[in-house]
Amino acid sequence: MKIEICSKKQLKSLSIVHYGHKEYYPSKVKPIKNENWVKPLGGLWCSPINSNWGWKDWCGSENFRDCDNKNSFKLKLYDWAKIIIIDSYKDLENLPLIDSSFNSKYFKKRYPDFELLSKNYDGIWLTEKGQKEIHLSCFKFLSGLDLYGWDCESVFIINPKCCYQFK
Repeated sequence: MKIEICSKKQLKSLSIVHYGHKEYYPSKVKPIKNENWVKPLGGLWCSPINSNWGWKDWCGSENFRDCDNKNSFKLKLYDWAKIIIIDSYKDLENLPLIDSSFNSKYFKKRYPDFELLSKNYDGIWLTEKGQKEIHLSCFKFLSGLDLYGWDCESVFIINPKCCYQFK
C-alpha cells in the first residue's frame, strides 16, 4: 500500500480557489473529524483554478450556488506540503479505510479515515481523472468504496498552515 503524494513541481503549479469568503483565515479552519460519510467535518474545500470541472462548474450545472469571484480567495501550497493525490481508484484503495455504520447484508460503505490521514498529511487532491474514475465506483466495483459527494475536481485542505492566500 503506497499513498501517492504530490511532487514539489505539482505543488508549485497548483493554484486553488475557495468560494464563499473573500479572505483566508487559517484559524477559522476546523480540525478534521470523521463523519460516517465520505466527507469529514472540518478542513477547507477548494478546486484548482484551471480545473475543467471544478466547484464553480458543478455549482453552475446543478444551479446550487453562485460562485462569485468577488467572494472568493486563491491559495498556493507551500512546497513542503504533503498533499495526497487521488488520480485513480487504486490511489483511493491505498488510503487507510474505515467501514461506515451503514452496513447491510448486501452493501457496506467504506471511505478514507480522514482523522488518521490528518495526522500525517496536509491535504487531498482528487484530480479530474480521479473524480471521473471514482464517482459511483462503489457500484462499479461493488466494494462500497467511493467518494460520492466529491462531485468535482477538489483540493481538500486538512492543515490550514500548508497554504497561503495570493492575489
